[in-house]
Order: sequence, then C-alpha cells, then structure tokens
Amino acid sequence: MTTVLVAVPLGQESLRRIREADPRVRVVYREELVPPPRWEGDLVGEPGWRPGPEEERELLELLAGAEVLLDFPKIRRPLPEVAPRLRWVQGSMAGAGPVAARAGLLDTDVAITTASGVFSNPLAEFVLGGMLHHAKDFERLRRNRLARRWSEEPTGTLEGKTLCIVGMGSIGRAIAARAKPFGMRIVGVKRTVRQDDPAWEHADELLPVGKLRAALSSADYVALTLPHTPETERLFDEETIAAIKPGAYFANVGRGAVVDEAALVRALRSGRLSGAALDVFETEPLPRESPLWELENVIISPHSTDNVPRLMEEKLVGLFCENLRRYLAGEELINVLDKRLLY
Repeated sequence: MTTVLVAVPLGQESLRRIREADPRVRVVYREELVPPPRWEGDLVGEPGWRPGPEEERELLELLAGAEVLLDFPKIRRPLPEVAPRLRWVQGSMAGAGPVAARAGLLDTDVAITTASGVFSNPLAEFVLGGMLHHAKDFERLRRNRLARRWSEEPTGTLEGKTLCIVGMGSIGRAIAARAKPFGMRIVGVKRTVRQDDPAWEHADELLPVGKLRAALSSADYVALTLPHTPETERLFDEETIAAIKPGAYFANVGRGAVVDEAALVRALRSGRLSGAALDVFETEPLPRESPLWELENVIISPHSTDNVPRLMEEKLVGLFCENLRRYLAGEELINVLDKRLLY
C-alpha cells in the first residue's frame, strides 16, 4: 500500500479522484494540517499560515509514513529528517526549485515533479490582455468616456509587431500560441535551442540566452516567463533593459527576482519602456512605498492572475493522478525537476 499525504487544500471531489486512481493507494488528508483556502479551489491558502504545536506533531507523525506527497508541507524541518520513506513529491507550483531546496531535497534521491503547464493558460491570457490594453490604448478610451469626449485618434495593433518571449517553456509556448493568430512575429529565447524543440511550433525564431540582448533590440513586446534560479536572478538588469527596443511594452509572469525592479521603474518613468503588465515582483506583497503603484502605464496583478477558482485545482489533480499512475507502474514521471537547473 502506497501512502499519499496531501499537503495542499483540496475539495472532496478532488480527493475522491485521487482515492479512486488506484486501489493500492492510501490517501491521507487532514483539513487542519493544510493552509485554510481563501476561496474554493485556492491551492495556496492563507499566507504565512503555520500549523499549531499539536497539529505540527500530527503532521510529523503522518510524514514519517508517507511515500508520496502532494505539495510541500508547512514544516520548519528538512523533509529528509522527518519523512524517511518519502520517494516522490508533486509540487503545486511551476517553479518548484527554490521550494525543493528549502525542503532539503536537492541532494536526495526523492523525485520532485512540478506543476508546469497547470497555470500556463491564465498567465498567457494576462500577457495578451496587457498587450491588447497597450496596443488599443484602452486607458485613453476610458478617460475619453469619463470626459464624454468623442475623439477620433489613431490606434495601434499587434499585427506585424515582434514579441520576444524569454523562457519558452509551457507558459512561453502558451503565450506564443495566443499571440501568433494576431499576426505577431515570435522570437523565443531559451537556455539551449534544439532542432526538435516543441517551441518551434509557435516561434518564428529561437535564440539561445547568449543572444538575449540582440533578440530584445527588435522587440515591440517582451514577455518574461523565467523561473528564479542563480542563473536568472536579475538577468534583466540595467544593461539588459537598456537593450530592449525603445518604446517596447514589458510583461513578467515568471518570477520577480529575474528583474532589477529599480532599473525597470527608471525605464518606465523615462519612457524607455512604454508600459508593463506585472504579476510578480522582487518583494511580495509589493510594498506600499513601491513607485510601481504610482505609474499609470503599469498593470499590477498581486501574483494572482492564475487564481482561477476550481480550474487550477482540477488541472493539478489531473496531473497528479496521471503521475501517480506512472509512479505505480514504474514509468517516467511528467515534469521532473532538474535539481541542478532548479526547473
């Protein structure tokens, strides 16, 4: 019997799906041992939540017998110390590398799989929404409506524009798939480029990260989807941002630590960048004193544009059930974390 401990808030239908996935599975779920959900289908729960002393003792007892974890439990000790039977952790986030490092799992044989692909579509919609808002100048139309001003003016379009997507994983490909029908030229930037890369299906051009600045120089729109790793931290510094085509629009749905936020603010204030749609930030929650709040050309989403009630839970559970089937059959898992690259 394989014991699966669920460490993420789930509804009864999701728990039923996991229990019925295979009769050899024993599913353990204690509502009081996971963060309280803020809405139906919330996979994160209350920020900063920690189990009380009694709950933590129960959680540690359950971890001692767990072979599989659905998400990383809220404990203060490294997982290898408290879960000696652990063989696989399915994360609830696409960027599971830093979380796995904090859990002490990078130097172990425990398999870690990410939720890559689960959140891609809503994130891609956010990027496209920001780009359309910019191209059609919806802010000007809103101001004119409030002033009851009928003013015929020229407008922009996405057609014929170049979109540079930095990070052509699941999210990057989802953005490209939505941008292409608008008539945009897609330039993707990846750590490495292979002839058989699935990103070629959506990109007109794929370039290695060593040619990042050259790719940015022709971009009318730039979308970041990168995870936070030692290699990507502040990859978009003052010099890299300066390499972007003047007047370009900027979107980030990867991780805030990839961008030097002060340099980004300066570029937005000066007009070097015409605007930005941001779902992630260097410090979260975004501090009240951050100048980003004051910039009219910036759309701020509090790292929540993929908080689609129920849908994300259904997709995560679907991925987990498929991986659970593979795990029990001894097959290769989907979205295995590279413990060296952290994604």
